[in-house]
Amino acid sequence: MITMTINDLQAFTMVYELRHISNAAVELHLSQSELSKRMHSLETELNIKLLDTYNKRNLKITPAGETFYHHAQKIIADYEQMLQDLATNRPTTFKQLTIGSIPVSGQYNIAQRIGVFDQQHPEIDLKVIEGEGHQIVTQLLAGKLQAAIIRDTQTYQLQPTDFVKQTLQQDELMIILPANHPLATQSTIRIKDLAHQKIATLPPGSGVYEPITQLFARQSVTPQFFFESTHIETLLSMLGQNNVTLLFKQSALPFMTDQFVMRSLAIPFMSQLTFVYPQRSGNQLLTDLIDSLVISRHTN
Repeated sequence: MITMTINDLQAFTMVYELRHISNAAVELHLSQSELSKRMHSLETELNIKLLDTYNKRNLKITPAGETFYHHAQKIIADYEQMLQDLATNRPTTFKQLTIGSIPVSGQYNIAQRIGVFDQQHPEIDLKVIEGEGHQIVTQLLAGKLQAAIIRDTQTYQLQPTDFVKQTLQQDELMIILPANHPLATQSTIRIKDLAHQKIATLPPGSGVYEPITQLFARQSVTPQFFFESTHIETLLSMLGQNNVTLLFKQSALPFMTDQFVMRSLAIPFMSQLTFVYPQRSGNQLLTDLIDSLVISRHTN
């Protein structure tokens, strides 16, 4: 009998991406023992090893685990699409819509689109509150927000059985470094090239810190974080001959000058800006708002 759930699939994808049970448990807000039990249950149900945990410090994915990961991604995506499609059949029942957003509204032209939508729907009291990703997720989980605009890297603890996640726009993680930096001569940069570079970074919960740690972990490289700030301009001011920062392209562009250059990773890393809302509250109004924000991706 099949007993695995969508949440189990999401838990496995987190373990796969972080290559670390303990770190994945933190992201999923589970205990390490609970997550380990979930992984063991999956393997028992499937009657095959998905994870090689012989070396606790260097978890490896088995060939079966690679196959399972790709199917799990498809199943989760199909499930989320089903929830989005069902939302259009629910009538709008609320008169106030409060949305939390990470501070990227200007860079992605979201503020302008929401402003237009607000004018088109005077019957709704629409409010957007900017904040850091972890704060927005906490407020969304507490029911203080009806929806949120955050990066997909900040949505791991939002279980797909409870929340709908709709992609608004895709962005690429870029390496930002001084124009005279030795690595600036390369068109692309490998993670291993950054092994001895000090890294200025946005803090944990930013949706940027997390993929950086994941990418380094996959290459068995420890990132040398030396400075954290929530302000991009401050991060750029810290750059020198032996340090860099990693930021999403659209977020960094407004702060770029001829003193700095952007370089892609040798294996590009793409992230999605997502619109998230509780799946039971999805309705036609939210669907229309999402459509207006997705359209902006193609018209700007």
